[in-house]
Amino acid sequence: MALSGPRVGLAGILCLGVILAITGCGTTATTQDAGRVTTESPSASPDQTKDGTPDGEAEGGDDPGQPDSDGGEDPAQDRVRTGPVAQYGGPAYGDQGTAEVLEAGLWCKTIAVFWGGDPVPEGVSFTFEEAVTDRPGLQVDGGVCGTRGADRSCLGMVVKANESGIFCSLVLRPAADFQDGTAITFRGTLECPTAEICDLVAAREVEPGPPIIVDDPEPPVEEEQPQQQQQQEEEQPGEEQPTESPDTGPSQPGEESG
Repeated sequence: MALSGPRVGLAGILCLGVILAITGCGTTATTQDAGRVTTESPSASPDQTKDGTPDGEAEGGDDPGQPDSDGGEDPAQDRVRTGPVAQYGGPAYGDQGTAEVLEAGLWCKTIAVFWGGDPVPEGVSFTFEEAVTDRPGLQVDGGVCGTRGADRSCLGMVVKANESGIFCSLVLRPAADFQDGTAITFRGTLECPTAEICDLVAAREVEPGPPIIVDDPEPPVEEEQPQQQQQQEEEQPGEEQPTESPDTGPSQPGEESG
């Protein structure tokens, strides 16, 4: 029983030392809960600024050191205009007459192209990229064809400033629902040395030639049959048929009606 007293006094001294050690560190607080230890620091994080925003990041959330996510403006686009030829000051063009028949169901259309009027600045060009019809039933392809002087296909053709005397052609493939009077126009790309020149050229008033109108150049089958039948009748006249009296019937040679 006498030995228990000093042990109690020693335990009390150890507890007091632990308490003094804890209260002497004012910058760090340590708590223990069910075996888990958490340490909290009252000082600010070195990765944050005074207003609480992480270093290197603006208040809006964008990093000024990173490029714009949308990308910069492409200056080349200012020197290009894409759309209908007439709308963007491209070369004028005109129809060169009725389509020619290459074979049954395959036609050729020849077109004259010229870039006249107000002079177009040097370095400007227009590329014919697409033929557009105003009605269904007609497929338009590129190709050199016909007998009217076309030396290139209209599709893919590049015309430079102030060129004239160009003859190009199109290959036409009519479908069952083709309609006479179908019109063809062109779309393409105008390219210029500067954006200002493109605006200047696009503002020009283009005076196109005759519109490109397609009618069926193949004669309908119904019109050929009466002509052939009439020709056969003229070459082989029919025999005279005996006349017939309303009362006595057909008259015989050498008989007289009484």
